Amino acid sequence: MNEVKMKPYISVLVIVQLIFMLQLFVDKARAADEYSLTPAQKHFTSILRGLPGILSVTWETPISLWIKTSSRAVGSPPNIKKAQSLAKTLAERGKTALRQPLCVHIYQKRNKELAKSCVFF
Repeated sequence: MNEVKMKPYISVLVIVQLIFMLQLFVDKARAADEYSLTPAQKHFTSILRGLPGILSVTWETPISLWIKTSSRAVGSPPNIKKAQSLAKTLAERGKTALRQPLCVHIYQKRNKELAKSCVFF
């Protein structure tokens, strides 16, 4: 008798869980579309990847550019002034090339930002 009463509740619970999981997949797909790079961003990224001492270039948001550098670019141990100079130079070049506001973050280890420079119009 209890099984008969519980079946509708279990069915509703399963449906709610499926809807929740579907919503998560839709949100992730939308987020991926929101950060599609413009042709100018793609071109600028490819130029940066070719520079000596640049290990990786990642757009975290449409205006937030994270650049992982080697010791060749900022020294070993990292020289903060070199990192700041690099961030400022790349932000200014990005402003000109992209014609948009931009923040450049320089790092060697993911949780340790060495420098940041932001430019606006």
